[in-house]
Amino acid sequence: MSGVHVVILAAGKGSRMGALGEGLPKWLLEVGPRTIADHQLGAIADAGDAVTSTWVVTGHARSRVEQFLDGRRGVECVYNPEYARLNNWYSVLLALRAIDDGSVPVVVLNSDLFAPRWISRFVADAADTADGALIAVDAQRRLTDESMKVAATESDRGYLTAIGKAAVADPVGEYVGMLMAGGESLVEFRAALESFEGREENRDEWYERAVGLTAAGGSRWRLWTTPDSNWVEIDDDADHATAVDLQVSG
Repeated sequence: MSGVHVVILAAGKGSRMGALGEGLPKWLLEVGPRTIADHQLGAIADAGDAVTSTWVVTGHARSRVEQFLDGRRGVECVYNPEYARLNNWYSVLLALRAIDDGSVPVVVLNSDLFAPRWISRFVADAADTADGALIAVDAQRRLTDESMKVAATESDRGYLTAIGKAAVADPVGEYVGMLMAGGESLVEFRAALESFEGREENRDEWYERAVGLTAAGGSRWRLWTTPDSNWVEIDDDADHATAVDLQVSG
């Protein structure tokens, strides 16, 4: 097990969270007695030696995140000054530039992902796999127009062929906001992100677009299928309530 760098994307503002998200990054929302940040950092700590370093990309309400992390060892912050203008692809690119270590795989984790049972398992598997890239996919949940759909060579443990919210033929599941890239896959992923820089037409790209571009170019993103559908991407108050229910149910 060689270890991975973990990047948490916490720069955005929870614009659909209403009063809950005003002045507070979604990452610091409370789910039960703890914040999403506590849950995610706890899961990363549970992965033990699988983690080489942890990085948090900040933006909206940056000082609140820095205050929360003050005194925590082994967690570094990267500030994204363009968080309000550029989509999350730029946060990933800034993190990769800050880490600047192509010899160690990088795990990218969306800060609004609440999956209390299996984040640590993904991180451990990412550090131990022989695959150059992994992408977490729920193959069980019913897909909607808002789902980040994934097509693959097989329905389970295959390789990703396409990803997006639209124009994905025969999707096998939904991307859940967690991936790993290492070796040549990491080099190609970063190059795809860098191709967006300075292009107004790419300002609103998701980093998942870079995943799709690299897959089309030959990168092999192995599907890591989630053990269950007990997860939620917290975008609004209803999602927050779902997360609270998941926390209560364990």
